[in-house]
Amino acid sequence: MAQVTEMAETATWEVRKEAIWTVCNVATGGTNFHVQSVVECGAIDAVCSVFDINDTKMLMVALDALQEILRVGQELGKDYCSFVDECDGLEKLEKLQEHASDDVYNKAVKIIETFFGCEEGSEDENLAPAINGDTFAFGIPQKQLDESFDAECPANGSGSQPFATFNFAAV
Repeated sequence: MAQVTEMAETATWEVRKEAIWTVCNVATGGTNFHVQSVVECGAIDAVCSVFDINDTKMLMVALDALQEILRVGQELGKDYCSFVDECDGLEKLEKLQEHASDDVYNKAVKIIETFFGCEEGSEDENLAPAINGDTFAFGIPQKQLDESFDAECPANGSGSQPFATFNFAAV
């Protein structure tokens, strides 16, 4: 199996494609023991290497395999997520959120949220506006700004624009 995972990363495209299918079939159709064995042979690197390819069908196969590998890892108490991160798989997954295919986008988002989800309460306040009736506020709330104001900072000197929330009223 180690040779197959190596071919999945380094061989010519046609051989690589068949090797990737083999690794993905073991990951999605094998027992937990089979999945653990294929991971030990380098399956995560091989699967994540597919995320650079612009072939929607291969991406979906690889995403299904990664999802199953990570699920088995959780079940067995193995930290397969760190393997994904070490081979730049997480970064590649995040880039797949910009893919033209809705299926690829949705699968990538599901994997990220399920296995790499952010901590509770760490949501960026600038992602969505605060809504108060028919008024929308963007930016950092004034209370947070007052607490972090630094008079020594050149940006806070005279002539600069003050930091404040940005409000819009619905018309």
